Formats: sequence, structure tokens, C-alpha cells
Amino acid sequence: MAEENDSLPGKKRRVIHWNPEAGREAAKSRWTWPRLVLATVGGFFAVLIALGIVNRVARKFLHVEIFGGAGPAPAVAAVPENPNSTFVSQSKAELAFDSASKGLASLQQIPDNHPLLLQRMILIKKDLDDAQALMKSHEFAAAHAKLTVLNGDIANFGLSIKAKQEATKAKDAILLRIKDLEIARTLAPNALETALTDAGNGRKLLEEGNFLAAKEALDHGYAELKRAETAISDFVGENLLKGQQALTKGDKAGAKASFKAALEKAPGSEVATLGLKRAETIDRVFALLLQGEGLEKQSQFAAAAEAYQKAFALDGFSAAAQAGKERAARLEKETKFNTALAAAQAAMKAKDWAKAIVESQNALKVDAKKPEVQAMLKSARENEHREAVLAALNKAYAFENEHQWVEAHNAYDQTLKLEPDHADAKDGFIRSGTVIRALLQYKTYLENAQQLADRAEF
Repeated sequence: MAEENDSLPGKKRRVIHWNPEAGREAAKSRWTWPRLVLATVGGFFAVLIALGIVNRVARKFLHVEIFGGAGPAPAVAAVPENPNSTFVSQSKAELAFDSASKGLASLQQIPDNHPLLLQRMILIKKDLDDAQALMKSHEFAAAHAKLTVLNGDIANFGLSIKAKQEATKAKDAILLRIKDLEIARTLAPNALETALTDAGNGRKLLEEGNFLAAKEALDHGYAELKRAETAISDFVGENLLKGQQALTKGDKAGAKASFKAALEKAPGSEVATLGLKRAETIDRVFALLLQGEGLEKQSQFAAAAEAYQKAFALDGFSAAAQAGKERAARLEKETKFNTALAAAQAAMKAKDWAKAIVESQNALKVDAKKPEVQAMLKSARENEHREAVLAALNKAYAFENEHQWVEAHNAYDQTLKLEPDHADAKDGFIRSGTVIRALLQYKTYLENAQQLADRAEF
């Protein structure tokens, strides 16, 4: 029985007696009929609410109706299982199996006897057999999942084999390449040392079976060697440029030094070899070039062309000598043409047709395709011809006026030779001829009469 202790005002304490059943009897006495009914009804509704929540979640996410109630079930609750799902899973599994089989067959054709690769090949075959067993058991989803992983392993295995083959070829070639690029040590010492270290690491990784890492190390080594090659290329290119610049200035010593430096790093360089050969005569070539330029300034183009030709004979690769020679020859040709053209034009103004013809012909010898010169030559010839015809005709007229019929006849004949269809010349030629014949006849008559008189045959 419980007692209340009032030793502290406002506080109540419960005293537990020695009887352990005392509290239970009090608790049991609290479950009355109204409370039992209330608990039952509340539990019932709590179960209904929980079932409703479960049913709602299943309908929303699983598209099924677990507790459909008394009424007809909604359409979404009656969605049947996809009849093609099994076929799709089987098709995917079969495709993956076919891909894995072909991949494995391709790998088996690659000869390789490395222990790690053989071990991986055995595991791949085992996984393929396990996947096939799953397919025979119609466990297509599990088979597809296993085959997906297996195809990835086969792809990686192929990469490993390829990396091993490439690394095997590269591990010896890189050492030879390092030896060949020893001439670059003064230009890129760190690159060669790094490449040598990468070569050692690549060989070690290859022996350990880490093929991808071995290839990566060797590739890095080759990249370092590429830096050494670039250093050599830059050095050689720079010295070749300096050598060419020295050649253009006639600096024999500078050109030889630059080309020799280039040949030390690139012994087979044809450009450096040729440059060194050109440097031997560049001082004389440069002197001739200066001479040619001076003669050009004095408009002595023929002499300038000759100087350039001598320079080109010493150095057949001298662009300056070749260009100077061609330029001087062109200027000489233009000078001759312009001189002849000016003389022909002056002769035309002076109506000196003969000189105009000669100078026009001289101009056309330089450039035969100048239409203005051709026209001037034609005009000069026409004027000369016309004046020659007129002079011969006037000469004939003058002789005729003086009754010098033989001379007039010859002048008319000369006119007709110049212009056969000249009408006045034809008439004059006939007229003077008729008079000459008449005079000859008259002379004959006189001579005959004189002979008769001498014989007294009056």
C-alpha cells in the first residue's frame, strides 16, 4: 500500500513497499471497459490509415494496387508485366555474349606468353563460361551484368597487350635514340637524363607486367627526346640564319663560323655544307656585286650585267648576282629601245624617212612586238615611197619640159618601177617613147636623104 509523505510541503513521493505485486494490481485496475473499447477503435483506424499509405505508395511508384477495396480496381493497378521484358533481357545478354566471344577470339590470335597475361586470359575464359551457364539457366539479367563487366575487362586486356607490344618495341629503340641525340647534351642536358631514367623505369615496369605504366613511362621519355630534337633544330636553324646573313654582307669569317656550328649539331645538313662552300668565295662575290651596283647607278648597264655575271659564275646560288644580272640586262635592253625610239620619232618630225626607218628597225630588234613602233615604221616607209615617186615624176616632167626625151623616158620608167599603176607616169612614158621613136625616124630620114644627095640622086 502506498503512503504519501508530507515532510516537504507541495511535494509528493511514492513509497514502494516490499510487495512486488502491489504496483501491478494498481495498473490492472486502470483498464476499464470504456478504455478498452476506445483502444480497439483507435487501433482499427490506425491500421486503416497505414494500409492506405502503403497502397498509395505502391500505386504511385510500383503502379500496382495492393488493397483495391470493394469497388473496381483502377486501370493502373491492373497493368500486366511487360511480355517483352524477358526477350529484351535475353537479347541483351546474347549480344553481350557474342561481343565477349569475338573479343576473346581476337585476343587469342595475338601471340603472347607472359605469365600475367596468360593468367588474365584464363580468368576471362572462366567468366565467359560462367556467363554462358547463367544464360542456359535463363538468368539473363545476371548474365548480362556479368558480360558487361567481362567486355570491359576484355577491352582493357586488349589495351594491355597493345601497350606491352608497343613498350617492347620502344624499350630498345629509345636507348638508340638517346645515343643518337648525345650531340644535344650541351643544349638540353636535363632532357637526355630524364629520357634515360624513363627508359629504365619503362623496362622495369615491363618486366613486372605493368604494361600500361611501362608504355606511359617510355612515351614520356620519347617526349623528352623530342625536346632535345627541338633544341638541336632551333640551334641549327639559328646558325643557318646567321650564316645566310653573313653571306649577304660578304662576311666570310662569320659565315664559316656559323655554318660550321650548324654542321656540328647536324652533320648531314646540305644547307650548312653548301653555305660553307659559298663562304669560301663570298668576299670576291660581294666585291663584284658592289661593282655592278655602282655601274648601274651610272647607267652603264652592259658593264653592270657583266660584273653580275662574273659574281654568278663564282657563286651559282647567289640570288643577288642572278637578280642583278637579269636586272642590268633588262635595263640595257630598255635603254637601247628608248634610244632608238627617240631617234626614230625625231627623224619622223624632221621627215627624214630613211633615218626613221633605220631607227624604227633598231627599236624593233630590241622589242619586236611594240605596235606603236611598227606603225611608225610603216608610216615612214609609206612617206619615203610617196616622196620617191613624186621626186622621180617631177624629174621626168623637168626633162620633158627641156625636151630631153631620153632622160624623161628614163625618169618615167623609174617612176613606174616605184609605182607600176601610176597613170601620169604611164602617159609620160608612152609620150616620151613616141617622141623618141619619131626623132629616131626623123634622124633616119635625114641620114638617108644625105646619102641620096651625096650620090646626086636628087
